[in-house]
Amino acid sequence: GAGVAGLAAIGTAGSLGAIVRAFDTRLEVAEQIESMGGEFLKLDFGGEDGASSDGYAKVMSDEFIKAEMELFAQQAKEVDIIITTALIPGKPAPKLITKEMVDSMKPGSVIVDMAAQAGGNCEYTVPGELHVTDNGVKVIGYTDLPGRLPAQSSQLYGTNLVNLMKLMCKEKDGNVAIDFEDVVQRNMTVIQAGEVTFPPPAISVSAAPQKPAAAKPAAKKEEAKPSNKKFVFGAIGIAAFGWIASVAPAAFLSHFTVFILACVVGYYVVWNVSHALHTPLMSVTNAISGIIVVGALLQIGQGSTLVTALAFIAVLIASINIFGGFTVTQRMLKMFRKD
Repeated sequence: GAGVAGLAAIGTAGSLGAIVRAFDTRLEVAEQIESMGGEFLKLDFGGEDGASSDGYAKVMSDEFIKAEMELFAQQAKEVDIIITTALIPGKPAPKLITKEMVDSMKPGSVIVDMAAQAGGNCEYTVPGELHVTDNGVKVIGYTDLPGRLPAQSSQLYGTNLVNLMKLMCKEKDGNVAIDFEDVVQRNMTVIQAGEVTFPPPAISVSAAPQKPAAAKPAAKKEEAKPSNKKFVFGAIGIAAFGWIASVAPAAFLSHFTVFILACVVGYYVVWNVSHALHTPLMSVTNAISGIIVVGALLQIGQGSTLVTALAFIAVLIASINIFGGFTVTQRMLKMFRKD
């Protein structure tokens, strides 16, 4: 489910580096899921949509539910954490995660059933308890989450009250002025001026699907003329290298040639790596840069106490760079491995 709780879970998990997949019968939330960094799992089922006027998902057809369960069974074998938030007003929470799905999950996996108070979305859920299955999967069915997080609950409640008072006292004079044009104030008002105003009129919270705009004829693009900048810079580089080669010693020229080749090869290697792997790449680069430890080792024992002390410090710092770089790299690369 990709309601308020689901989207919050997607954002939190994504910020921690997780690969997040989300499903909802309401096709309109696909863009919201993707904007939070998640991947929307869509069923190719003839465009059947679970959106309703109250913001909750409606009951789907039996064929849709069958295809939905097959998708969940496949995902259960791959994921480590499942968070369920599916609710239907006035009805028990739908059972979306069967015992067979849980039994197929890896040991140590976790299921957080946010719908436990309504019976739960998982067949293993025990409302109010933490249940551990025979294969080591933890199913969290706590129904008193606000009580378990008192600081966060109090802060959120206090924030809501402050914002409500700001909304109702726009003049900041301490006098409450209820505005029935505001949906929030209208829906929470029971009696106004001696008149019962409850229940409030129904509101539609689901965005109506917009018709695709008529495609405008594409303007003719002018063919881009090939730029001569690359040739100019290339010619300048070759000329500079030739000048250095004519005046520099032979020993320097060999080192300079290796340096130029390293720059070219390094540039293409780095930019051809997937963006997701840039952080591990930088980490292992730090480890490789620890090669300076060789130079420090050569300076140890040269006779000077100062040189030896500085060389020892260089060896120590470079060693930390080497071991730390490789350790962090391995930890990050494990996040991209699929068991």
